[in-house]
Amino acid sequence: MRHGQTCGSETKRFIGITDVDLDPTGILQASYWKQAFGPINLDAVYSSLLNRCDDTAQLIANGKKVIKTSALNEINMGSWDGQTFDRIKKDQPEEFKKRGRYIDTFKAPGGESFYDVSLRAIPFFNRCTNDIEKDMGKGMEKGMGGKILIVTHAGVIRVILCHILKLKLKELFQIKLSFGQLFVFKKFFNGGNY
Repeated sequence: MRHGQTCGSETKRFIGITDVDLDPTGILQASYWKQAFGPINLDAVYSSLLNRCDDTAQLIANGKKVIKTSALNEINMGSWDGQTFDRIKKDQPEEFKKRGRYIDTFKAPGGESFYDVSLRAIPFFNRCTNDIEKDMGKGMEKGMGGKILIVTHAGVIRVILCHILKLKLKELFQIKLSFGQLFVFKKFFNGGNY
C-alpha cells in the first residue's frame, strides 16, 4: 500500500526521504483502510521509517505492532530531496534531462538510483513472500506470515511491481499510483508466481 496523501503534495517536488506528514486527506485515507482491514487478522504490518508511512500503518494496524525497516524507504534523492521539479529543471537542466533518459540508474548528487532501491526493496519483499510459502509464519523474522500489510512509497511500489510484472526498471513510470492505493498480491505456491 502507498501511504496517504501528504502535506504539500499539491506542489510537484522530489520528496524522497524528506520526512513529511500526512495531510487531513491522508489521515482520512488511512482511516478508511483501518475500517476495511478491521475484520482481517494481519500476521504482520511493515512500514518504511518515514512518518508518512509509519502514520498510515499505525492507523491501519489498530494497535498491532508495526515493524519499521529502511528497506521500504523511498528513494534517496540526495541534494534534490525537497526541491521542486521546476527548481531542478532551472538550476540543473542537463542533469534533469539525464534523469529522464536514465531513470533506472540516475543518481542525484548524494542520492541513490531506482536500481539501488531495487537492491533493498525486492529482497525484502521476496523474504516476506518466501516465508509465507516456507512455513506460514515461522521464518526469518517473528511476525512474518500469511497476511501481511506493507506500507511504503510510490518509488518502492513501482520497483516491486516492475519485478513482479517482469517490466524493465526504466519502465517504472508507466505504472500510475495514487495516495492510499492498495495492491493485493497472492502468491501461488506451486510455481512461485503472483
